[in-house]
Amino acid sequence: MKNAPPFQMKSRLIFGFSLVLLIAGIYFGGTQILNEEQEVNETNQTVGSLSQGTPVDFGNQGDESAPSGTDLVSTYSYLYGKYQVKVYANRKFSMPTDLEIELLRMDAEALDKLYTQMTLEERRKIKRASFPYVKLEVAGKVTYKKFEDLTQEERESLNC
Repeated sequence: MKNAPPFQMKSRLIFGFSLVLLIAGIYFGGTQILNEEQEVNETNQTVGSLSQGTPVDFGNQGDESAPSGTDLVSTYSYLYGKYQVKVYANRKFSMPTDLEIELLRMDAEALDKLYTQMTLEERRKIKRASFPYVKLEVAGKVTYKKFEDLTQEERESLNC
């Protein structure tokens, strides 16, 4: 008796067709996501610069390019969300470097500048960004520590 092939011809065709569909779906899905990200970055350059890790300077914008109230709130909300993700990502399992903490500090300052440009009604709609680290100078070297990790002596030296 002759051994039957492991896959019959119909099964091979279905398998090949499903692989082609899978590869096409991954390719077209990936390009669609890239196109959507490019459109978002092109429409709002300040949002793109914060997502790339560079600080945003809202103070140097002129009056003609200043966003309106609703744009300011939506921009701030989006940037605040990105900032919170950066601050609390892997908080228990990794220790950020001083450079990463410095970038977070500059992002927090940029968000604070944007917050001060808003009216009181707009400020009531959102939460103000806070920087979760304190800057310490120990023996001439600058280090950053979380507020909850400060010792009693460090708290007394900072008057908090």
